[in-house]
Amino acid sequence: MRLDFKKSNYLLRKELNLMQPYDIAELLSELEKAEQQRVVQLVGIKKMAQVFSRLTEYNQIEIYKNLGQQKRKQILNNLEIDELKEFIDYFEEETEQEAVLSLVKSEKANLIRDLLIYSSDTAPSIMSTEFLTINIGFSVKEATSYIFNNVKDDDFIDNIYVVSHDNKLLGVLNLKDLIIARNTDSIRSIMISDFIFAYNDHTIKEAIEMVRNYDITAIPVIDHSGSLLGIITADDVLEQLINQYDDAYNRLAYIRNHDESYSGLQRSINRLPWLIIATILNIIIAATLASVPAFDATISTVITLVLFQPMILDMAGNIGTQNLAVTILKMHKEELNTKHKTRFFISKEILASVLNSFIVAIIGFALAVLFTFINQHQTLTGESISLLRMGFVVGGSLFIGMSLSGVLGTLIPIMLTKVNVNADNASGPILTTLNDIIALFTYYGIAALLLLV
Repeated sequence: MRLDFKKSNYLLRKELNLMQPYDIAELLSELEKAEQQRVVQLVGIKKMAQVFSRLTEYNQIEIYKNLGQQKRKQILNNLEIDELKEFIDYFEEETEQEAVLSLVKSEKANLIRDLLIYSSDTAPSIMSTEFLTINIGFSVKEATSYIFNNVKDDDFIDNIYVVSHDNKLLGVLNLKDLIIARNTDSIRSIMISDFIFAYNDHTIKEAIEMVRNYDITAIPVIDHSGSLLGIITADDVLEQLINQYDDAYNRLAYIRNHDESYSGLQRSINRLPWLIIATILNIIIAATLASVPAFDATISTVITLVLFQPMILDMAGNIGTQNLAVTILKMHKEELNTKHKTRFFISKEILASVLNSFIVAIIGFALAVLFTFINQHQTLTGESISLLRMGFVVGGSLFIGMSLSGVLGTLIPIMLTKVNVNADNASGPILTTLNDIIALFTYYGIAALLLLV
């Protein structure tokens, strides 16, 4: 959606009030600096905080830099704790972080400082401190009254956490159970004492696995003395998974440290190495093909072969990439952590590759016969190309090339991981190069055997 900035502020504000925070965030990323500032001024503070939290890192920092001191304060103080902490993490220098925290209310700033001391790969680094606790000594009536009087808009209230007078976590209470309990019941009698929790030295990955495995909406984080530090919600887990898969995808393509603030030159430098390697390897492949007399004679005699070469290469690449993506995803999810699971997975993927290759080979055979018949290509000697032989060349090459590519796509990341090589970075270029070598040598090898004999 585009805004007409020729309109008055009154009309623009009416349009912005009808838009969702996500849509405004998307809009801001496309606007010029002056237009961005006008939108920020027209959107209400609470809504602007929601918009700000949905912006990318680059846009958050750029818009923040262009805000006045008062506007910065208002937006920062309306962000949720985890959103504010994530924004502050973007600043590497402690002085920059403190400059941001100086604009935040002291209570909130102290909570953020407590969170910043944890390593970025530990569970507390993604936990929220916006939740409700009640004392173990409360009755249901007292707890209900306390919650009504103390709950805040941003608090997570699916679960209420039961603590002792010194903040030791003793139990978890589902809000529904509290609502249906009798007023005279004690909290101890209705709370869950056998609850799942994470320690403050658990990794993010371990905390995520707990939330997934036990199908819970939130997991409390405690220190080794039992004191409650915060909670990790299912939303936090989802956000982490999205970030992880985005990172894995970028690494798969060798797009390192993708950042919207990178210039065109920086992006080029990050992506260029594998492109150069691929170019050099393809030149080597071409030179090798040209140096084999049988291949040279085959290409010179049967020009039609060149027309099917893109299909042979593309189909081998497609099936290999499919298997590669599935394998890396399984490895990131740690679903191949035993020999039995790994062997079972490999056997299933290879079987699927062979079956798909066979079906595609039949289709390729039929298309090659039909295409050759329609175009009536002639060899240099004037003899017609055998339709069936041409079909077997294309079909056989597809079957062998695709089958081997599927096997390689499955095995390469597993083998690279075994020798401590980053499979995300190396698998793609290695697979592409091997696919080209196998597919081309298979194609022209079969052609030399069937068409020149």
